[in-house]
Amino acid sequence: MPPEEDFWKVYDTAEGQDRLMLLACLHLAARKGEIFRLTWSDVDFGNNSVQLTTRKRKDGSLEYNWIPMTSELRKALLWWWENRPIKGKTNVFLCLDDTEFCREYYGKPFLKRLQFMRRICDRAEVKRFGFHAIRHLTATTLYKLGYEVAVIQTILRHKSPSTTERYLKNIGLEKRARGALEELSGRRGQVLEFKPYIQKLAVPDLPE
Repeated sequence: MPPEEDFWKVYDTAEGQDRLMLLACLHLAARKGEIFRLTWSDVDFGNNSVQLTTRKRKDGSLEYNWIPMTSELRKALLWWWENRPIKGKTNVFLCLDDTEFCREYYGKPFLKRLQFMRRICDRAEVKRFGFHAIRHLTATTLYKLGYEVAVIQTILRHKSPSTTERYLKNIGLEKRARGALEELSGRRGQVLEFKPYIQKLAVPDLPE
């Protein structure tokens, strides 16, 4: 997972559709496939929401979820709607590379974009990271902003909170734990009163 500053360096390096794609990944906590499948009918400007389609379920079926659209993402999507070079296409993101190698894919939805993140990270002079790392970055940033796991789980669309907790496990909690303990150590001289406590064990009724 990249540091926030590395993501924004990459974002500032990108232009046009590529910049919008990075912003959508961050603001929707979207998986790569969900971004590639995104159509204009999935973008509800009236209700400020975006529908993401995922194929993460065991039977391979698609699942649809509406995600709130931030004002910044809404503005960027409106700009792209008005300025996209290929009109009349269903998908929001299309291959716009007209070089000989990519010409047969021109105007079609993306399937992989294997080299895109590597090249743009290299141009921004940051350590390479992929699309999925941006999803982790969204979760991490929200957690650091103080949002509880349940809210982050809703945004990531995890079925189980334990999955979300795994996302959050290695995001610098050791530093926060150290700070908490240092704060505790600063309480020297304060007397903490411990009251004796005797636990009463409940004895189950025995059969007659």
